[in-house]
Amino acid sequence: MTPEKIIIEDLTIILERKNIKNMYLRVLPPNGDIKVSAPLFISDKDIQNFIKSRKDWILEKQKLILENDIKMPLKYKSGETHYLWGKAYRLQLIQNDKIKRVFIDEDKSIIYLPVPKRSTIEKREKIITDFYRTELQKAIPPVLDKCCKIVGKTPSEVKVRKMKNWGNCRWQDKIITLNLNLAKKDPICLEYVMIHELCHLIEFNHGKKFKKLMDKFCPNWKEIKKILNE
Repeated sequence: MTPEKIIIEDLTIILERKNIKNMYLRVLPPNGDIKVSAPLFISDKDIQNFIKSRKDWILEKQKLILENDIKMPLKYKSGETHYLWGKAYRLQLIQNDKIKRVFIDEDKSIIYLPVPKRSTIEKREKIITDFYRTELQKAIPPVLDKCCKIVGKTPSEVKVRKMKNWGNCRWQDKIITLNLNLAKKDPICLEYVMIHELCHLIEFNHGKKFKKLMDKFCPNWKEIKKILNE
C-alpha cells in the first residue's frame, strides 16, 4: 500500500501497511523522520498506542540524530549525492562491460559508476573508493611541491588511506598520510592539510609554536579548517 502521513501526539509519522506479522518503528537520519511499518490487520488505535508508548524513545532518537548531524548510510545507488573536490554530483550506476572506470559529466553534475550485475554495496563502495584514491593521488604532487616550498620541509613519503583524521605525520620517519576523503573536499582543504602535516616536521604537538607556524604558512587556516569539517 502507498505510505501515508499521520499525526500522533504531535509527531508526524510516515505509515506503510504491509503483509507482515509485526510492527516496526524507525527514526531516520538526517532529519529524524519517523517511519512505521504495520501489518495490514493492525487497527489505527493499536498504531496510536504503539507510538505513544515509544514517544520518549522517538524524541531522544531525533535529538541524537539532529545534534550529531547523523547522515543516512550510503548505499552507492543511483540518485545519491556524492562529492568530488567540493562539488556535489548525482550518482548514476551503469552496467556496461566496455566501461571499466568511473567517469564524470561536469555539465550534468553526474558521477557514472560502472558496476557488474547484482553488485553489492561493498563492491560499489570499493569501486568509488578506488576512484577517490586515484583522484587524490593525482592531485598530491603539485600541491606537495607548492607546500614544501612554503614550509621549507619535505616528507620522505606521502601515503593515502582511509583514516579517522584528515592527515597524519610520523615525524620519526617523515611519512605523511592523507585521508582519501580529501578528494571529496574543496581543493584548498588538501593544501591546508598538507601544510598542517609539514609543520609537524618542525613542531610535533599542536601548541602555541605550532599555531604560529600555521599562521605564518597558511594565514587563513582557521577558515579553511571550518570548510574541511563541514
